Amino acid sequence: MIYNPSKMKKASPLLFTALITLYISLNAAFAQEKILNLAPPPANIAIDGEIKEWGDSLRYYNTEKHINYSLSNSKDTLYMAIRFNDRLDEMRILHAGLTLSIDPKGKKKETFSITFPLNVQGNAPVADMNKDEAPGEVTQQERDELVRERLTTLRGIKVSGFKDVEDEMITTSNTYGFQTAVNYDQNGYLVCEAAIPLVFFHADPAAKNEWAFNFKINGVERKLKTDSSGQDSESGGGHGGRGGGMGGSGGGGHHGGRGGGSHGQSSGGGSAGEMGKSEDFWTKAYLAK
Repeated sequence: MIYNPSKMKKASPLLFTALITLYISLNAAFAQEKILNLAPPPANIAIDGEIKEWGDSLRYYNTEKHINYSLSNSKDTLYMAIRFNDRLDEMRILHAGLTLSIDPKGKKKETFSITFPLNVQGNAPVADMNKDEAPGEVTQQERDELVRERLTTLRGIKVSGFKDVEDEMITTSNTYGFQTAVNYDQNGYLVCEAAIPLVFFHADPAAKNEWAFNFKINGVERKLKTDSSGQDSESGGGHGGRGGGMGGSGGGGHHGGRGGGSHGQSSGGGSAGEMGKSEDFWTKAYLAK
């Protein structure tokens, strides 16, 4: 074989181009969003705000938001559990609710959504806002009493996109089979659970396409109200939102606080500006067959 330098020079640019193309393709493949494969729900699952039946930790972890969560389904019900260990997130949820949005076509559109915990008027009690934003002004006993009151009072669920549900606002005692619950675990972290009958999605749960799920921590809407002196003053009120468009999905269960914050002392300090911000993430999953 005769070595021909001119041919090698001609081949080198082509080889370089091919290697670059391969590198870009591999990077694109690895960068693709991970799609989860849901498992059947734990045995004897109960929607009560306690996650002991889910095991030592929730199955999935969103690395962007540092949040543990689980999704699962039986042949007739979709289940969700999520835990928050950031105080600011907990405050937002108890004042404005958590919104779970679902797109059975996997296109990240807020086709169906539920928002909870809310009161039956669709928001959270305004009177409690100042206590949470100045935690040093109340005793631990008063805060415990306030938590218990919320977990029994905030029984409203805002539903959207479900054509078979007559009213936008239903309660936890609804006859449709929608179930929600909130509670604190032994570490003082807020847990939210929900169950939705699959029949209301009018989709084939055994289909091969993935579903898209959005978890949104709603920001607290500030409204002006007139006080006894006739002056306008700010008050807090919750509003249930629909899922947003921020990306991010989770892998196996991990633990840890939110970046820049910890339970009991959030990174934003519970300020009005931080309380008004919404945060969300999407994930995609194939339902369990």
